[in-house]
Amino acid sequence: MSNGNDGTRESRINTLKETQEARKEDAKNRVYQAIERLQKLNAKINFHTISREAQVSVSYLYKYPELKQHIAELRSKQNSLPIKPVAKANSTSHGKVVTRLQEKIKKLEDENQELKRKCEALAGQVYRVHHLQAQVERLQQENENLRTKLGEQEIATKVTPIDKKRRSTANGFPSTGDCDKERKSKSAIPDNIQSDLDELGIELNTTLTKTIKSATEKTILDAIEALKYQLTKQDIPNAGGWLNKAIKEGWTKPEITIQQSTKPEQKIVTASDKPEKKLVDPNKLKKLSNIFNKKND
Repeated sequence: MSNGNDGTRESRINTLKETQEARKEDAKNRVYQAIERLQKLNAKINFHTISREAQVSVSYLYKYPELKQHIAELRSKQNSLPIKPVAKANSTSHGKVVTRLQEKIKKLEDENQELKRKCEALAGQVYRVHHLQAQVERLQQENENLRTKLGEQEIATKVTPIDKKRRSTANGFPSTGDCDKERKSKSAIPDNIQSDLDELGIELNTTLTKTIKSATEKTILDAIEALKYQLTKQDIPNAGGWLNKAIKEGWTKPEITIQQSTKPEQKIVTASDKPEKKLVDPNKLKKLSNIFNKKND
């Protein structure tokens, strides 16, 4: 931002220098024009008459050596010549022309002054625009920095390390209320499940506790085994959230099965494999014969 301000300041200085140089050149031109008019009118030439005709101060004429020397030479030459009366304004047609020219010159000078005033006003506006532009750029940069910080904070709130305590007091230790809640929630969880949660570094919250209470022990243990398996494969930022979803959806650890041939083995039947023929008991045979004979009678 400092480079932009330095450039603007240098631009203003150059503009002021150019304005002063233009004013100086304009004043010198008016002095020479006044001298020419006085010579045409055969008027008296000295520092006072030239200052009035050119509308500059006498000190301004003495300020520049070339003007001072030129006026002094003209004054000396005029003093050596016989003095002629100066034509009065409006006395002749020549005087009327001079009057009109003087009025036109005065009008042009007024217009010139007005243009200079407008130029100075525009220069001030340009400086103000540069200043406002620098402020806008600074505010845009601050806005971008704030957006970046906000994005970082949102990411930090979404991703919480599993080994970080979620609730703590100003001195870094859990409050009494948090400890009581934690003890109550842990007391409702079986010891084997709580042991696995501690091993994984998962802190119980309201959602996870509610999910564990509403599920069977087998479902919970299967989900824990699935989580352990996934942790060996990839990094899971929110292990508690992953376990909560696994319990709800009944996720289990993938099992590696060995493919077996579906073609049944052909068994060779030998004589020893054939079932033995059993003889009918004679008594049972006699009973069946008697029953049959009774039905026929």
